[in-house]
Amino acid sequence: MPEPRTSASPLKSALAERLQHIVDNRRGVQKAVPIDLGRYLNESQLLALHSLESFGWHLCFVRRPLFMQPIVIVANSGSSQHAMLEEDGSVNLKPPLQLRH
Repeated sequence: MPEPRTSASPLKSALAERLQHIVDNRRGVQKAVPIDLGRYLNESQLLALHSLESFGWHLCFVRRPLFMQPIVIVANSGSSQHAMLEEDGSVNLKPPLQLRH
């Protein structure tokens, strides 16, 4: 019976590490949650976020595409459900985005 190949495992691990490094560098120096939220969220969104936090939701990240309005994503306390915080402060439980968990 042939022995299992062990040389592929370190190769896969090294490749996975390099790919993760590339993914981590795509954001550059930007943090997932910016410190100055008032710059990216309007007053309605800030009020809605504060209200959502009392129900166990938290700000997950702010996607900042070039030349477009920021996209605000919140998650529930277990991070099992994500939603988009719309510009008017409403919560969209089925955001038109492809999110990875």
